[in-house]
Amino acid sequence: MSRLSKLSGLVFLFLFSNSLISDPIPNKLKIGILSKYYPDTVRVIAKGSRIQYSGKNSLEKDKTVLVRAEEDQIRIIDGAKNSRSEHILFSGGEYELEVPKDQSPKKYRGDLEISSAKGKLKLILTVPLEEYVQIGMASEFGDLFYPKNEKNLNPNWKQEYSIVASSMIRSYALANLGRHSKDGHDLCDLTHCLQFSGKLKKENINFSPSKKVILQDKGGKVLETFFHSTCGGNLSSPSVLWKNFKNPQYYRSGSDTRGGDIQCKNSPYFSWETFISKEELESALETKQIIELDPKYSESRVISLEYKDNSGKKNIQASEFLSKIGKKLGWNKTKSNDFKIETSARGFYFKGKGFGHGIGLCQYGAREMAFQGAKSEEILRFYFPGAELRQIP
Repeated sequence: MSRLSKLSGLVFLFLFSNSLISDPIPNKLKIGILSKYYPDTVRVIAKGSRIQYSGKNSLEKDKTVLVRAEEDQIRIIDGAKNSRSEHILFSGGEYELEVPKDQSPKKYRGDLEISSAKGKLKLILTVPLEEYVQIGMASEFGDLFYPKNEKNLNPNWKQEYSIVASSMIRSYALANLGRHSKDGHDLCDLTHCLQFSGKLKKENINFSPSKKVILQDKGGKVLETFFHSTCGGNLSSPSVLWKNFKNPQYYRSGSDTRGGDIQCKNSPYFSWETFISKEELESALETKQIIELDPKYSESRVISLEYKDNSGKKNIQASEFLSKIGKKLGWNKTKSNDFKIETSARGFYFKGKGFGHGIGLCQYGAREMAFQGAKSEEILRFYFPGAELRQIP
């Protein structure tokens, strides 16, 4: 993997690429919302929205509608009215959505379409691309804009870091357009795509970078800009986690240092330890009598684990191992794929570094660069060497 040269003593002028991207940039995105609830009922409190269903078309200032899934149609309870339809569309309004499993309302803005498939509701929100970017920044980077007890920070760090953060969200979203095309939308609102928390809040208005930037490869294809919380000082290429990943040369690999210091060393997630008992591990892996657990490494990160149980030796990919542990014991039990293991009579001690997969941009490391006065272009090129920066209208 290519790496940047040391920056000390040198001054670089980064020019944005004038090459065209291979695909047009859409003005709006379709987002599947309430994904984690998979609801069969939702109460919609709409404000200032045009409502269309069953051939009816009305503009309502305030309206509350209960929508229920019935196989491949929906039941719409609108006051005293009760009807069935294939879908209902709310256009250009603001909404509060309530689901039975969580009565705290979820707030959204845009065009909302609700339909049903096999007795479950499908909710698709259409929003402008840049509004999605702003909400994504608040969801994925929000807390990082409010550091605690930091001194002597560059006065422009927040502006530069916001350009970095928005570039991550914008590029990742555009690189994954149509990821959920079979369900009728582009992206979901979970970490499977990017977290999308809903309506932009007033306190998020400061997330307004002046440059709209995407990263692309030499062929003009928008780069899938992976990011994670804390690399623990060790970045790796995507091929460590995904064997057949194309174009790994655009992602920095190796030590995340400048001037000899690990950039994310002040992250609260820089190092971690956890203990998993033999009983817990056997339950997560659905096996019995585990007596050995041996990690295998590539680029200093765990790519697979070999273990010995009552039926002999077995091998499991790190991504599958972490998924099984997360589902059974909690997603923060093992925070990254950078760890060592010590075996005891009762179980296994994990001593790890970082939070996340270590691929692409380290959020805490990038913020430290901004703290120290690095420009957004410098930060982006540090984590994505060889990628082209494209400024869009």
